[in-house]
Amino acid sequence: MLDEMRAAFSFLTILPLRPQAKRKPGKTLAWFPLVGLCIGAMLAAVAHVSPFNHDLTAFFILLLWVVVTGGLHLDGFGDSCDGVLASAAPERRLSIMRDPRVGAWSAVGLVLLLLGKWLALRSVSPEWLPLAPVLGRWAMVWAAYHFPAIRDEGMGARFRDGLSIRELLIASAWVAILLTRPETGALWLLTFCFTVGFGRWAARRLGGGLNGDVYGAICEMSELICLLFIGCVYG
Repeated sequence: MLDEMRAAFSFLTILPLRPQAKRKPGKTLAWFPLVGLCIGAMLAAVAHVSPFNHDLTAFFILLLWVVVTGGLHLDGFGDSCDGVLASAAPERRLSIMRDPRVGAWSAVGLVLLLLGKWLALRSVSPEWLPLAPVLGRWAMVWAAYHFPAIRDEGMGARFRDGLSIRELLIASAWVAILLTRPETGALWLLTFCFTVGFGRWAARRLGGGLNGDVYGAICEMSELICLLFIGCVYG
């Protein structure tokens, strides 16, 4: 179990934690929300001690968020924008997503995503910050469990190896522990509905399944939706 946790932190962050044993990658997904909780606690700590105004504090929180995660999901989000939104056949969309070059949709999407997060962070209280990274990573677990991989190789297929209802339940338990306020249940439901709706749409666009890039996009967009919801309703 501890080695699975180390593997989750090693994959989702830049922390130099190297797992010791070989395991099925899907087993690590059980601990994705825990990684999100630690990231969120770090962001909340920065928000509490920041001597700057709301605008600069929001910028430094966002900067830390990107640096700690190594921009992992931003890369997947950008590739998904280029591929899923392309006016092409499913196979061509997958080919576009594998292209390392940044396209117009990717550039526009990343700018809007980061701008939206920065604007939302300006009005989110520190105690609410952990919710977004936790639910974003839970959404990835649910999407990986529910939707088939579009290819037998690649990151999406790799992280489905060993993924079962056990991992989904453990991941959900971490969310349940955090969502102690009754009103936050609406945020979990909103994340779930978005993941279902966007996952189905993206799967149709890609020919029946998802890949690792779309998992990253689901994480990023879930985080943005959470921040916007919290900022509008509880900010």
